[in-house]
Amino acid sequence: MTSVQLDDFIAGWIGGAASVIVGHPLDTVKTRLQAGRGYSGTVQCALKIFKNEHVGGFFKGLSFPLASIAVYNSVALGVYGNAQRAICQYRYGEESRRGPALSDVAAASAVVGLVTVAIGAPVDLVKIRLQMQTQLVRSGLNHKGIVSPEGLQRFKKLSAIFTRTVHWI
Repeated sequence: MTSVQLDDFIAGWIGGAASVIVGHPLDTVKTRLQAGRGYSGTVQCALKIFKNEHVGGFFKGLSFPLASIAVYNSVALGVYGNAQRAICQYRYGEESRRGPALSDVAAASAVVGLVTVAIGAPVDLVKIRLQMQTQLVRSGLNHKGIVSPEGLQRFKKLSAIFTRTVHWI
C-alpha cells in the first residue's frame, strides 16, 4: 500500500478556513435567531447585532471555529481520501486505475464519520456558546462557562451526531 497523502489534509484545512471566514457572520445570525431572543427576522437580527455590537458582533467567537473547523475539515478530507484509496487498493489491487464503487465511497464516509464525530460535538458546543454571548467584552471574549458543569457528559450520546455526520446511502 502507498503511504498517506497529505494533499487532502492541506486542501481540507484551506477549505475549512475559507468556509468559516465567509460563513461565520451568517452562522452567528442563524444561531441568534434559533435561540429566539426577541428577533422578528433575519434582517432585524443582523441590524440589531450591527447596532449593538458593530461588525465585530458578526465575528464573535471566530477564532475558535477558525482553528478547529480548519483542523476538522483537514482531518475529514484527509481521512476520506486516504481511506478511499486504501479501500480501492485492497479491493482492486495496487495498480488498479478503477474508480471507487458506491460501496467504497460509503465505507470511506463511514470511516470519516467515526473519526470526526469526536471532534465535531465539542467544537459545535463551544462555537454556539461563544456566538450566544451578546455582551460587549473589552479584552476578548468571555470564555467562562463555555464548558459548563456537565462537562464531557454532554458528549456521551454521540450516536445522533454520528448519524448526522456519516452520509448514509
